[in-house]
Amino acid sequence: MSKVYLSPAEFQEQIDSFESGADKIKKLKYNLEAQGLKLKSIDKYMECIEEFNKTVALFGEMLDLDTQSMKLIKGKWMNTDGEIAAKTLKDLIFK
Repeated sequence: MSKVYLSPAEFQEQIDSFESGADKIKKLKYNLEAQGLKLKSIDKYMECIEEFNKTVALFGEMLDLDTQSMKLIKGKWMNTDGEIAAKTLKDLIFK
């Protein structure tokens, strides 16, 4: 039988670290100043940069969802630990 142990403090540190990294990623935005250049290659490069920025924004939304999921996991886990800790021997035997 395997044992799984979740340290709330250590897991919270992981959540905080993940959230901090996600915040840095979400702030990424690339720009290209064409300065009046009218070249097809520059136009294509601009399209790529715009698409990349959209992708980073979508990735940021996914990171937010992951952060919320991690917080829910911690909350549910701690709630379950609390429920188990509150059970008495009688509860365990006569359930």
